[in-house]
Formats: sequence, C-alpha cells, structure tokens
Amino acid sequence: MIDVIASFDGRIAKVHGPARSGKTEALARRAVHLLDEGVDPASILVEVTNGFAAQAFRRRLAALAGEQRAQEAARIPVRTPLGACTDVLDSPAARAATRRVPRVLIDAEYLFLVEDMKTLGTPLRKLRRMLEHFYRQMEDLRPRSEWCVGGEEQTIFDYLVRTLVSRGAMVRHEGPALAVEFLKSEAGAEARAAYDYVLCDDFQNLSRAQQTCLCLLAGTQLIVAGNPNQTVEAASDYPNPAGFAQFDAVRRNVRTFTLEGAFARPAITAFVDALCDQGDMDPTLKAARALLPASDNELEAVKWTSPEDELNGLTKYLRSLVDAESDPRESRTCVLVPAKRWAALAAQLLRTRGFEVSTAGALASIGGDPRDSARARALVAYTKLALLADPRDLTAWRSWCGFDNHLTNSDAWANLAAYADEQGISLYDALARTAVAVEGDAAVRHADGPASRTAAESTGAGEEPFLRAGVLARRWREGQDFIAKNAARRGFALMRAIGATDLPEFEAVSFALVGDEDATALYRLARASATEPVWPEGAHILHVATYDALCGTEYDRVLAMAAVDGLVPCRDAFEVISTQDARERTMNRERKRFANAASKARDHLVISFFSKASLELAERSKMQVTRVRSENGERIAVVRPSSLLAEAGNAAPTTNGGQNLLSERGLN
Repeated sequence: MIDVIASFDGRIAKVHGPARSGKTEALARRAVHLLDEGVDPASILVEVTNGFAAQAFRRRLAALAGEQRAQEAARIPVRTPLGACTDVLDSPAARAATRRVPRVLIDAEYLFLVEDMKTLGTPLRKLRRMLEHFYRQMEDLRPRSEWCVGGEEQTIFDYLVRTLVSRGAMVRHEGPALAVEFLKSEAGAEARAAYDYVLCDDFQNLSRAQQTCLCLLAGTQLIVAGNPNQTVEAASDYPNPAGFAQFDAVRRNVRTFTLEGAFARPAITAFVDALCDQGDMDPTLKAARALLPASDNELEAVKWTSPEDELNGLTKYLRSLVDAESDPRESRTCVLVPAKRWAALAAQLLRTRGFEVSTAGALASIGGDPRDSARARALVAYTKLALLADPRDLTAWRSWCGFDNHLTNSDAWANLAAYADEQGISLYDALARTAVAVEGDAAVRHADGPASRTAAESTGAGEEPFLRAGVLARRWREGQDFIAKNAARRGFALMRAIGATDLPEFEAVSFALVGDEDATALYRLARASATEPVWPEGAHILHVATYDALCGTEYDRVLAMAAVDGLVPCRDAFEVISTQDARERTMNRERKRFANAASKARDHLVISFFSKASLELAERSKMQVTRVRSENGERIAVVRPSSLLAEAGNAAPTTNGGQNLLSERGLN
C-alpha cells in the first residue's frame, strides 16, 4: 500500500491508519517518487508538526533518495504549519496587503504583551479568557463579525492589534488566519497554489486555519495523512482533528488509503491498541497486528519508592542497557519526561552516568520571570542578541525595558505609546526622543540615523515628556551602550557577551555553533532553536523530551519517567472543582498524548513511576495525592501510577519493583 501511495498521481488523497503504520514513510516515498519523475524539488511542500518532525522527515528523505538524489531531496521545503503560513506572509505582496510583519512572538515575549494589555484595567482572568477566545476564533477561521461584537471586547481586540503592529510583531494564532485571508484575496492570487505538490503529515494536529492555508497552497496534488487518535497540541493550541476525519466527506473525488498494522513489537502494539478503546479514541484505528516479531522485555512497567529512587535507578538501568549493546546508538533512545523539572534532573544524572545528553525536546523554549532577570537569564540573553542583530527591533526593546520591575514597566511603556501617537512618530523614535529629553547629549550620540537624531535633538534635556519616562531613558542608554560595546563580537565571544554559554535553552545553539557567526546569524540560530527546536546531530547523543516533542519521530527505545496521576495525565483531569465535561476533555487530550508518545517506541517501552514523594514536591509538581502521612518527621504524599496504565487492562505490562529490576541485572 505504501508503494501505491508513493506512485499516486490523482488530485487529492487521504492516508490514514494506526500509529506506526507507515503514514510518514508513505509521504516520504511519494516525495522521492516525484524527484524520480523529474519534478522540481522547490515545487514540493512537505508539512510536519514541529521542528523535530521536520528533522526526522529530512533524514527519511535523505535515506530514500540515496547519494544520487541527496542534493535534490535537501531542496524540498519541509515546514511546520506556522512556518508555512509565515512564509506566505513574508512576501512583499503579503506585507503590503496585511500591513503586518510576520515576526511571531516567542512565549517569553508574549508575557510582556499580556502585561501591557493589563493597563486597560480588565481583570487578568477575564482578559486571558478574552484573548483565548480571540485566538480560538482566529484558528477556527470564524468571521470577525461573529466573535468581536463591540464594547469592551472590541476595545481589547483593537488594542491588541495596535500594540502588535507598533512592535512589528504578531502572535502565533494570527499567522494562519492572516495567511488564509491573504491567499483568498485578489492580492494573494499569485501566491495561491504556490506549490505543485503539498504533502501534509499529522494533519489532525493542525488548526482549521492551518489546514485551510495548506490546501490553498496546493496546485496539482494534495495528500494529507494522519490519525485522530494521535492528536496533540504541538502545532496549534486548537487542533482540528475533525478536519482530517471528515476530509474525504467534505471534498469530492478524494482517494482514501488505509494502512494496517504497526511497525513495532507485539506487546507495544497491543498496549497502544488497548488505549484506543477508551474515551473519545477511535477503536477502528487499532493496529490489530504488529509488523515486527516479538522480543524479550518489549514492554515494562517499573515501580520505585520515590522520585529520587526513580532517577537514580532508571538512569543506572539505562546505562546497563546501552553498555550491553554491540553498536550503541544513544540517539535512538528517548527519555520521556512530564515537565521541565524532570528533564533538568534527568539530564544532570544521565551526564554523571557518562551519557552525552540533549534536552532540546524539553528545555529549548525560553521562559522565566522577567520581573527578576536572575530568573529569566535565557530571555535576557535572547533579548540582548535580538538587539545586536537588529538595533531597531521594537519587540526586543520592549523586553529590554521591562526587566526587573514588578509590572515590567508596562505603565511607562503605555505612556510611551501614547506619546508616540501624539507626536506622530514610531515607537523607536519616541524612545530616542525620550532618552534625549531626559538625559541630553549622552543620548543623542546613540540616536540611530538622521531622522531619529533630528527627533532626539528637538527636545531639551532634563525634561520628562511623560510619566516615568526616566526609566525607559535609562534602559535605552544601557541598551545602546551594550550594542556599541558588543556589535563586533562573533561566535563564542558573542555567546559569552550575552551570557548564554551555560544556559540549557541555548544548548542546541552551542552544538550548531561554528565560531564565526555574527549577531544576525546567531540570532537566527537562537530563534529557530526557540521556535522550532531540533536535535543536535550525532548518533551518540541521548534525547530527553516531553510528550509533544515526539510527533513525527520514532525511537528504538522510550523510557517514560514519572508516570503518576497528576503528571501523566495532568492534574486537571482530576480537578474536583471543574466540571465532569472539562475533566473528560482533559483526560481525552492526555490519553492521546500518552498513546502517541508510547507508539514511538519500536522495540522497547519502559513506563516508570514511584509511590510517594515529599508533600512539598508533590504539591509544587501538581501530582494527584491520595493521602498524606508522616515519615521521620517529614510529610509524605502517597501517589498512584498513571490511570492510563489501568485503562490498558490486560495489555498493560506486569509491574516490576525497581530494586528487583536492578538486582536482576546485578546493579544493586
């Protein structure tokens, strides 16, 4: 069937099947088949969920294409859904039509946007609900007349757009909707059907707007592949699995291909199949049979006493497994963690065991609390790099001006925006003029270009043009001093200058660094690492990842740590103050995430959990505590293994005690 899909020459096709049935492989073979027919690689667009999936797909292409077609295969665009949409918006025609810059805020930059939105006076909880409502409507392609109906809602939406436009930025939810709007417009006529062939993997993970954008980009052929049971919120906060399930029902002449079986060991296949009988999973998408023969210890469940015992024992167990292999390839193993805290702890201990480790699948995103720069070191480094790469980057200046203030100086920034509107100048020129008004000639030296310098010199020194202008003037001067001092630095010296050499969020950047990159090149690496992270190349680098990172990938071995209720699935699945419907929705989402990640194990799946933890750790990590008891004067929380194990029934593995496991291998 995979070969039939590879040679399909019709207009539209849908490929569905169980997890690990070969859907991604079919798309890769289709792409190589097109190359064999002489199709221009640039006319083939491949869509995948995230950066890790893109990296894995490129490897598939290279392996299938062979040496003769390797260069052609490398020219095939492999994009994430958001990446494909921002590519559309980055053309001169799209920028002119939308009057927007497709510079998507990273999560940490978004925090400043929310702080600035608070200046409108709307209570935070209500504000967040409104913003989430806007974003869902955008991703669902709802007409604005239906979801923004005036009053406070309209005021907040207008302020949101005005703020983003002034900074030359957009939130990630806007991109797909704006791309669709442009492609459907007269101005976007030439951009429609920009690719002859569009091949979409994991189509169920995309929002309706993302799905529509990709359909509009297809000229000669569109093939979508997926499985609603594998839906995860990795490409969008609002995936539209119905868009895949009903793909052939709402379109004419769609050729549907159904794959069967799973390229995994029988016990792993049966375990994933058992989860397909639960909640809103579709039982018709079971693999039913494994396409690989049985082997020893395919599926294990291991119980430890505490998180500390689990970390110590499981890393020791993994070390013994790898040491027993004749040709170890650590990159074929993934340690699956429920949260960043576990990723950092696991990586630290794995390194003491002698592993080279990458946490790109868990710690690449940039976060932290900007109110305390010591707790947001990665964001500070990223902001410094953005300023060096583009000294006129208003999003970077907004971050720079907000560090180490309990309100991130949102009131001062709101006054600056009002001042810029009043003067009819840009935010950048308003900052320059403010600095000179407060600090005089010292700031004039930093004015960027004749227009900024003239604007800056037009105001006398020592005056505050608006309330709290002084704090912005001081930050402007400090930022300009930093730029002047470090503009010429490159490579590793530049990494040291921004304070990023020891930060896990810049780990992938360090791996990729040659050493002579200027600020612009280094910023591109850092931004790609934050928005679409990939694994560093190397057969002996062990991967540590959270559940959503595993879309479009595969491993020989997966070890899932801390599989306890409250972590896997998350606490919201048990929260008694929420409604039953809300708990069921959360459990359905978490079950799909777990089943999808478990299915990525080809030969060996280990599900690990512990029975108790300190009450402080349990509460901070949001574990589901069944009872509390006292041990040696310390309050201990008793926790239970993930209820998803129990849902698998007889297909779940028999639990082995951690100490017994270590004893069997002579590791005690």
